[in-house]
Amino acid sequence: MTHPHPGIAPATPARAIELQSTAGAPVRADAFDLPRPVLVPEDEPVRVSVDNNRCHIYGICQQEAPEVFRISEGGSLHYTRAVPAEFAAQARQAVRVCPMQAIEIHGGRPPGTTRGPGGPGDRRPVRPLRSGTAARTGRRRIVVAGAGLAGLSAATRLRERGFDGELVLVGEEPHRPYSRPPLSKQYLTGGLTAEQLAFRADRSLDAHWLLDTRILGLDLARSALELRGGERLPFDGLVVATGVDAKRLPEAPVFSDRVRTVRTLHDAAAVQRALHTARARHVVVLGGGFVGCELACTARQAGMDVTLVVHSAPLLRRVLGSRVGGVVAALQRRAGVDVRLATQVTDWQDHGDLLRLRLDDGTLLDCDVVVLGLGGEPRTEWLRGSGLSLGDGVLCGPTCHAVDAWGRLVPHVVAAGDVAAWPNPRFDDRPRRVEHLIHAVEMGQHAADSLLRGPARAARFAPVPRFWSEQHGTRIQGVGIPSLGTDVEIVEGSLRAERFVARYSRATPFGPQIVGAVAFDMPLELLEYRDEIGRSRPRPRTAGRRRRR
Repeated sequence: MTHPHPGIAPATPARAIELQSTAGAPVRADAFDLPRPVLVPEDEPVRVSVDNNRCHIYGICQQEAPEVFRISEGGSLHYTRAVPAEFAAQARQAVRVCPMQAIEIHGGRPPGTTRGPGGPGDRRPVRPLRSGTAARTGRRRIVVAGAGLAGLSAATRLRERGFDGELVLVGEEPHRPYSRPPLSKQYLTGGLTAEQLAFRADRSLDAHWLLDTRILGLDLARSALELRGGERLPFDGLVVATGVDAKRLPEAPVFSDRVRTVRTLHDAAAVQRALHTARARHVVVLGGGFVGCELACTARQAGMDVTLVVHSAPLLRRVLGSRVGGVVAALQRRAGVDVRLATQVTDWQDHGDLLRLRLDDGTLLDCDVVVLGLGGEPRTEWLRGSGLSLGDGVLCGPTCHAVDAWGRLVPHVVAAGDVAAWPNPRFDDRPRRVEHLIHAVEMGQHAADSLLRGPARAARFAPVPRFWSEQHGTRIQGVGIPSLGTDVEIVEGSLRAERFVARYSRATPFGPQIVGAVAFDMPLELLEYRDEIGRSRPRPRTAGRRRRR
């Protein structure tokens, strides 16, 4: 993919698209290519190193750069320290998507950076351009709304593609982008510090950062963000990447220090303080998704009594289905977690020295701290009344361009990450959001490419979603969207051994379509199933059916 002009695509009238014609209808696997994410080549070699104390052998680095990283049959990670230029971009992508930020990359010259006077390896960042109107003469400005991973990924790709105008990232938190998955695990236990969560691959980005800045609104007609104090930030191109906020329960005590969520670094630090202040012995976790289950693991690892209260049954049913979710419940119970399925909290009482919860079965739970792990809500409140189409996030077309309230693509606005709902042609034409770290990296990159190319020339975004978790020492990894599957087949290992690969498929007019695969402690075996996602398998022949001559 090339971009002949290092600016954004010229503004053209919004283009109408059809999104509701066959909502949810699957597409033929051969109706589109199954591309891997596009990387921008580098022209200098790099060196990599891995912190073995932080690496959990998820194998994601091997997925990104198999020429550099390899998991042995015995489960250990091997890698090449000196990486030639032809594989430098893949190695850098592996650094970006490493869940634990355990990989460090040295040297090289990523596209879009300027070599300093010290020669090779000297990549001194250019002084950020001022964001004021006076600095805009003859220059275009792209604003990234959201300074998380998706926003950082989009901004980096814009520079890699040669965009040399003003680049402004606006973030509500006071921190540069950091890895969020360890917040509910290694950060809470003290295994990682805030500094160790910072993303390593793109630290030399040439951009202006407006941190600790809340966005109040979007004036789409005049192409400007509305900030506090009546300030306006005009733009020529906009990347919406404001992510999600943690879900809360309206009936939970609002001002109690004993009721917490974990979404940001500030949230996780507050949970740490609450557990320490309360000298917590009993913790209640609400929510049976990955975050809730990981919080239960963390509290048990710290020696606390844990009750996991889940509205649905079994655990992780919406993500993994009933059969595989039951394995997760067995892991939790064996570790000593009191798992309450199909249960809700009907009453909250804060007695100062403890919280008392009443469950819908009449049970009373006395605890020191309650942590909510109920998932996320898209941060779109600032976009209400803007003219963009909102529902479960920002509605986008297949190229990541935002859709307005009249169903038209907006050429100079794209969205990426947790906040964006788009139709992935690998599965069907129904817009969905995906909340995973690797997805934020890949969608941020694709959204930047689409902004530069414009809707008419941009490619469709058809990734294979990938996710991971760790439950009491068991590594869980997945590819695709297993929740779309109606049939689950154990293709490697066994459920009883709790070491297996499960393949998820669904019936379509074109034959069974593989929509996901999940591995428990089998990272190497999962690799071969990634490229199957979205493809259709031949129908089995009906017994006794005559072959046509």
